[in-house]
Amino acid sequence: MRVWLHKFTNSVKSLSVRQKILLYIVFGLVIIFILYQFNWSGFGNDLNESETTKEVINPKDGKIIKLTEKTKYFQSAKTLWDWLGLAGTIAIPFALFYFERTEQRRSDKRAQEEKEQAEKQAEREKEIADNNLREQVLEAYIDRISELLIDKELKLLIGKKLEESDPEYQKRDAALDIARARTLSVLRGLDQDSERKESIIRFLVDAELITDLNLSTADLRNVNLEGVDLTNANLESASFINAKLKDTRFINANLSYTNFNKAVLNYAKFNGTKLIGAKFISAQLVGVDFNNATLRGVNFEGANLRSSNLQDIDLRGVILKDTTLSGANLANVNLKGVNLEGFNFKDLYLIGANFQNAYLIGADFQHADLKNASFIYADLKGTNFINANLEGANFMGSKNLTPKQIKSAKNWEKAKYDKEFSQKLYIPPLPDQ
Repeated sequence: MRVWLHKFTNSVKSLSVRQKILLYIVFGLVIIFILYQFNWSGFGNDLNESETTKEVINPKDGKIIKLTEKTKYFQSAKTLWDWLGLAGTIAIPFALFYFERTEQRRSDKRAQEEKEQAEKQAEREKEIADNNLREQVLEAYIDRISELLIDKELKLLIGKKLEESDPEYQKRDAALDIARARTLSVLRGLDQDSERKESIIRFLVDAELITDLNLSTADLRNVNLEGVDLTNANLESASFINAKLKDTRFINANLSYTNFNKAVLNYAKFNGTKLIGAKFISAQLVGVDFNNATLRGVNFEGANLRSSNLQDIDLRGVILKDTTLSGANLANVNLKGVNLEGFNFKDLYLIGANFQNAYLIGADFQHADLKNASFIYADLKGTNFINANLEGANFMGSKNLTPKQIKSAKNWEKAKYDKEFSQKLYIPPLPDQ
């Protein structure tokens, strides 16, 4: 019984005010109907009896006699109209309370809507004001930089190679320092306004100032500079997080310690670029050309380097954890001393790659082209060479290598091995051994 009452109480609490009022009315009518079945309840016919004793003289003999009178009073049972009237009397306060609550809720709702509209309007006005202010800042910046370019004498000096001892060097250097300071200040002031930041960089490119202006530490997050030519630009330690840089040219630029995390750089050009310590975590680098770039200490964790060109690259100290390299050109790549445990080199073009002293435990070289690759002193425990091309590969001094691993590859008999390992393979040692 207690459990039922508890469930019933919780059900009632979950009802709306209107539903509770209707429930109370129905409950009251049921109670009245039940009480009508019992006379003692006072809801049915009401019978009252009274008895009166009187003394009167008998006209026949003149004696005094006592007469007793019994009187019965019947009161009709309460009708439907009686109960409707009572219910109305009881319901009126509830109805007033309900309508008062309803009106209060409507009033609160209107007040909340008006408050939200006012806040939205204030936010729109603030956004418009901020947008106008940022536009004024951008226009003022372009006007000031344009003043430098109007100076014909100074314009001739910009882009010109001068010795520090040259008197004109100081004049040009001072002008570029001013331009740099203003540029970096405006970029910081624009904060999340990536479109106007993009306008500034494109303006500098068009004005041919990008190669002379040192924009190291520039905040260029989320900018769209697809196809822009940033050749020879100095953007050391700049931030390009989440930037769109497809087909952008960074040829011979200084991008050391620059942050390209989550940026889209598909088919970008980094030929001869200095990228020491740069970050490309989770970046898209499909078809990117790193030919002759300096990539020492670069972090490619989670990056997509599919079909990219890493030929003749020194990748010592590079982080390649969870990196996609399918179809990449790694000919003559230098991975000397790099920890590549469990790394997937399957189907890769690795002709002439240098894995000297590399840690390659459990690495997968299935179907990879390892012609003339060097595994001197590399740790090859559990390394997979199934169907890999080992023609001319050098395994001199390699550790934890087994004949079974080697014989699962192609052209294994044309590779170079230690004298002792050659005997295990039943092949004659090389002449110089």
